[in-house]
This record gives sequence, structure tokens and C-alpha cells, in this order.
Amino acid sequence: MRVLFLPLFLVALGCAGLPTGGHDHAEHEAEEDPRPTETVTVYENGLELFLEYPAFVVGADSPQVAHFTDARNPENFVWVTEGTVTATLSYADGGTESFVAEKLLRNGIFKPVVRPTRAGAATLSFVLTGPVSGSIVAGAVQVFPTVEAAVAAAPPEESGGETTVGYLKESQWKTVYATAPVERRSVRGSVAATGELLPVAGQAAELVAPFAGRLLSGGRVPHVGMEVGRGERLGTLVPLAGEGDLAALEQEQRAAEADLPRAQAAVVRAEALSPAVVAQKEKEAAVAELAAAEARLVAAQRRLSAWRGSREGTGFPLISPVAGSLSFSAIRPGGVVSAGERLAAVVNGDRLWLEARVFEGDVLKVVDSPGAMFTVPGLDSPVVVDAAHGATRVGVGNSIDPVSRTMPLIFELPNPGSLRVGMYAKVAVFTAAAVDALVVPSQAVVDDNGIPVVYVMEGGESFFKRRVLLGLRDGDWQELKDGVAEGERVVSRGAYEVKLSTAAGAIPEHGHQH
Repeated sequence: MRVLFLPLFLVALGCAGLPTGGHDHAEHEAEEDPRPTETVTVYENGLELFLEYPAFVVGADSPQVAHFTDARNPENFVWVTEGTVTATLSYADGGTESFVAEKLLRNGIFKPVVRPTRAGAATLSFVLTGPVSGSIVAGAVQVFPTVEAAVAAAPPEESGGETTVGYLKESQWKTVYATAPVERRSVRGSVAATGELLPVAGQAAELVAPFAGRLLSGGRVPHVGMEVGRGERLGTLVPLAGEGDLAALEQEQRAAEADLPRAQAAVVRAEALSPAVVAQKEKEAAVAELAAAEARLVAAQRRLSAWRGSREGTGFPLISPVAGSLSFSAIRPGGVVSAGERLAAVVNGDRLWLEARVFEGDVLKVVDSPGAMFTVPGLDSPVVVDAAHGATRVGVGNSIDPVSRTMPLIFELPNPGSLRVGMYAKVAVFTAAAVDALVVPSQAVVDDNGIPVVYVMEGGESFFKRRVLLGLRDGDWQELKDGVAEGERVVSRGAYEVKLSTAAGAIPEHGHQH
């Protein structure tokens, strides 16, 4: 896309043959140049050209202060550091005049000197050759026969209107800076919801003590944040002496095993007796005793198993059932714990669930939602949750919570690394419908004392601060309902630095030197 900003005509007092507007040239101090300064900003072929020059007059030098910016990376524009620039005047009859700058004046700035030999309408263009190459048509120009004609043709200065903010190329190039056009895009509608980040089902577990006992080390001492594997032993729990020692538990099991055959034999004998009342009572008693004997044996086996815990008989192992990191650990070698006490919690945070709580009035809008976007405290950029970003919709509730009057909607998403289970989120759940809207990159919007603003480019080094009305936010794009027009360019990276330069008041609109 090619964007052309029409020339701005500024009557400037300066040095011989050069526009000043605050630009000093020590080699030209003999006289003032009355010619108006013309400026133009063009984006074409991955380049930005910001040009300043005195109006063209036959036989007079017109130094072209050409700022070349490599604008191929939308995340950061940088100066051109090497190359040659050719400026060409192309006339309507096919004639041309070319003028070359063999090297940079300094980083980003070339200064070919144009000296026209004929008056008339022409087209001014530039060709940059070097590591970064490209051609740019600066636009239609007029070559005047005399200086007086050039001065007379300059339009009167406009008064009022928007106040410009100056932010020089030298400052832009030293920071992360870029601009982007206001464009029309299809953005997803959304509804606001509250949310919470949860572990994926089956990817979190807690270990509790099955009985009172003493903790023994399993090798590494478990601590919060430690990565553990599935099936890894975190420690061992050995019953306390009051809970029975190994020999006593083994004797208890042997006794239970011996009681079981006697109880079984008693049931057989009772069943063989005649069906008299007394015999029936004996049978019921024998059956009850058999059930009790079986229960005693099972209990004894379980207590002995808890003690041994493994074939080696080293106690009850505390095994992590999932791979992940420890979010809680109370496993301290030598420590004594009670039955049912919480010992450890393991969470696999590689993937997370976002549980969005959608308010009752918005439920019908999102039952077919393709995704969501959310922010959490401390995270600058929103997280987009949709198929394009590796997320899936897990499920949607079928009832409204009677207290909060919300319905749960769950998405599963990959963790970019900065999210944590338990975080609360501010969620925008996408609706199925899309909206045609004017948008800018979301980073273009700056908070100015509670008022959203953008910095609209007037020219290469001047901007308007515009108050805007925000609409939908769809990932990295922000809808603007008012304040900008399609095709205008806004500062998309470095807008906050432009705001700071305005507040400092230290940079004049045209105060740098070439």
C-alpha cells in the first residue's frame, strides 16, 4: 500500500539555498532563503521517505533532506545506514533530470542537491540502492522560474485546527517505533465475562496421609516449584508405633487368616443341621461371624500393606500420580503427620483451562462461541483463545448458577509460560458474529489521564493527538468507533514515547539539525 501525505508549505527563514525551520547549516550562513519549505511523507515498497526541501526554482540549488526509514518490519522501523540515493525530476514531455547523493549525510539522511534547468510541472521520485533498496514517487511538484514566483505561489498559513506534536526522526530511530494505517477489518464481537485459570482435568493431584505416621525421605526433598515426573516417589510414610509395628501387624494378619477357615466351617455345619428354629439361629450367627472374619482379614491386609508399601517393605510410598510441578509441599523428612493431612499438590501447567463465567443476559450470544480473549493482572498483552492459537472449547454449562446468575464456559489453551493456575481473568468471550470496523493495532492506543488517545501522523515528524472512542478488541486489533478516518496513519509502536515527548515539552516541532 502506498500512502502519500500532501506537501505542507512553511515559509521559513534559513540559510542560503536551504530550508531552515530550525535546521542549521553552518556552511550556508551568508544570506536568507525566502523560498517556502515543502515537506512530504510517503510509504512505498517497504520504505518511508520524509522529505524537506526548498521550493524548486530554475538555476537554484534545492538540497533534498531525505530521511529514509526501513519500514519493512511493522514492529520496529529503523534508519537506513548505507546506500546511494538518486533524485529525479520527470517532466510532462518525457524529459528528466537526475541528481545523486553518493553517500549518507548521516544515518538515515541523504541530501542530494537538485538544480532544475527548466520550469514547469514535474514528478519527483527517488531511488535508493544499497543493502536496502527501493523506489519512491514523492509526488507532483512545480519548478518556478523565479524565487519571487515560488514565494507568491505559497498558500497562506492556516490558523487554528489541531495542535501538532513534534517527534523527530532522530528520536524515532532511537526507540522502538512504527506507524500503521487505520484500516477496515472484520473483527469478532464479544461479551464481557469473569474468569479463572484452572488445571486441566486429570492434570492436578493432591497427596494426603492415609494414616498417622512419620515421613521418610524419598531422595530429593520436595519443595514448591520442583518438577516431578509421573510415578516419582516423593517420600515414604511409616506408621507410628502406636499404630502397630511390623511384627504386630503380621501377627494380626495371621490370626485373621486362621479365623477365616473356622468361620467358614461353622457356616457349613449350620447349613447341614435340620431346619429347626435353633438350627436357623445358629446358621445366621455362623454367617455373621464369617462376614466379620472376612472383614478382619481385609483390614489386617490393608494395615500391613500400608506399613510395607512396596515389595521391599519400606513403608507407604508417596507417589506423584501426574507429571508437573509442586504447588504445595509439606513433606519434611522426620516430620509426623495425622491421618488425612494434606502432604503435597502437583499441577501440570503446560495447558490450562479458562473457565469464563458468562452473565445470564449474554448466555445465548456465546453458546456457539469460537473462542475468547483475556487479560490477567501484570500481563501487558491479552491472550487469545481460539483454534488459531492452539486452544479448544471444552464445554459449556447447561444451567445458570442461582447465586451469581452466570453460566460456565470452558476453553483449554496452551500456557505461554507466564500464566498460573488460580489467576483471575478479565474475559471477552467472542460471539459467532463478526463486525466490519475501523481498527488500529491495539498498542497504538495510549491512556492519557483516563482518556484513550492515538497519535495520528501529519507528516514524518509531526503528529496530532486524537481522542478516540474504543469499540471491540480482537486480539492485537482495537476497533475505533470515532476519532480517526480510514487511511490515516497512527503511531503503532512507541506511542507512549511520543506522549512523553509531548509532556516534556523539550522537543520543538522542527528543532533538529542537518
